[in-house]
Amino acid sequence: MKDLSLNARHARLFAAITLTLALAACQKLGGLAPTGGDKASNLTVGETVSGEITSSSTLNYNDGSRHQGYKITMKNGEAVSLELGGSLSGQLAVFDGQNMIANASSSGTSEGDSSSSVNLAFRAPKDGTYLVAVNSASADAFGPFKLKSAKVVPYDGKPLGAESEITDWLMGDKQEYKLKVDKAGLYAITLESSAFDSYLRLNGRNVELEDDDNGGNLNARIRTYLEPGEYTVAASSVNGNTGSFKLNVKLTPTENGLVTRDGTALTVGQTAQSMMDSRGRRTFVLNLDAPKHIQFDAIADGFDSVLHITGPGVDEENDDGGNGTNAQLTLNLRAGRYIVAVTSLGSQQGVFELETTDLGGDVAAPNSNRKDAAEEAASAAADAAAAVIN
Repeated sequence: MKDLSLNARHARLFAAITLTLALAACQKLGGLAPTGGDKASNLTVGETVSGEITSSSTLNYNDGSRHQGYKITMKNGEAVSLELGGSLSGQLAVFDGQNMIANASSSGTSEGDSSSSVNLAFRAPKDGTYLVAVNSASADAFGPFKLKSAKVVPYDGKPLGAESEITDWLMGDKQEYKLKVDKAGLYAITLESSAFDSYLRLNGRNVELEDDDNGGNLNARIRTYLEPGEYTVAASSVNGNTGSFKLNVKLTPTENGLVTRDGTALTVGQTAQSMMDSRGRRTFVLNLDAPKHIQFDAIADGFDSVLHITGPGVDEENDDGGNGTNAQLTLNLRAGRYIVAVTSLGSQQGVFELETTDLGGDVAAPNSNRKDAAEEAASAAADAAAAVIN
């Protein structure tokens, strides 16, 4: 009997140790689902709640951070947006039982701002109750927060067109939209979001373009010439976050038409709107009947432009002489015929504007170009050598 009693005690001790190890292992896998569900408050879609992460909040054993949970009941297919604001440097995660179905951290759109809001949108895969976890970003992150929830009404699915603008929520890796172009022209497609780093793609009718930050402030923009037809616009996030965004399409009028062939004549004082050929190049011709002081600006959208001008006494090139990566050349030119070439580094595609500005001034005997100066120096050296020989 004594041996049996001892064996029983050993069995109970082994069972207790096994249960303790199982619980510890479960908590180390995230620390959220085992304890968060029981202590979670209810959250109704459309409601805003306030809370605070303190040293007494539930501990995540994997990294020492803390969390607070909320239970939200949703229907199959229902979409909800969550926004975490306040002074807490935090993260959001949504669990279906033990499975995490969505998560987001600070979007990073406000550099150096630790209180940037966290945005998350998700769609319920079935009827049920889900756990929304507000988690501190680190073991020493504490503070008050506000959690705002709202029902998402997705885009109605109608094709986009010129002058379209929609507001929608990014739910996953990417969302695609149809763009119907009825009139050929220069189109600007912009994806703006304060919730994530935008990434934009455009495909259709031999067009394959993409952009990340050309719209400024981590927004994406594609500006290109489109022929009539149907295209696909894909909106996605670089940093994996989800949230609300605006997508708009604008048709930009081209006063003198878009230049799509080489050898087009330039008019001083006018701006030529053009697009690169398949090699990332476009050439123009400038005819001057009198000397002029001209400034050339190649203003590109989405690529690094390069200017190359050749003609009487001139062979000049510039890469980043203008604003940003735009090319600029200022030259004193004789009367004559000049070839103005605009190229893109890496043979990239896109549209650009070529401005020619008459700066005026005395250019009766232009001699400021480097090639002119070299020729004059060579001539002077030859004259000096001849004088020594004589």
